[in-house]
Amino acid sequence: MIYIYNLLAAILIGLSIGAVIGQRNNAAKVTGLIAIVLAVVTIFTNTWIPLAIGVAVFLVGQGMQRDPRTA
Repeated sequence: MIYIYNLLAAILIGLSIGAVIGQRNNAAKVTGLIAIVLAVVTIFTNTWIPLAIGVAVFLVGQGMQRDPRTA
C-alpha cells in the first residue's frame, strides 16, 4: 500500500508542478504549491491523510481558475 501512496503522491507532484507553471491566478499557484508540499510529506511519512488533503487543495485551486475573457 505504501507504493500506491508514493505513486499517487508523485502523480500529484507532477500535476501540481504543471499547474503552477501555467497559472495566471496567484491563489491557484499557492494551492498548487501547497499540494506539492503535502505530496512530498506523503512520500516521506507514507500516510494517506496528507495525500487526501493535497488532492483536495489541488482541486480547489483548479476550481478557482477562471478565464477573464468569458466573464
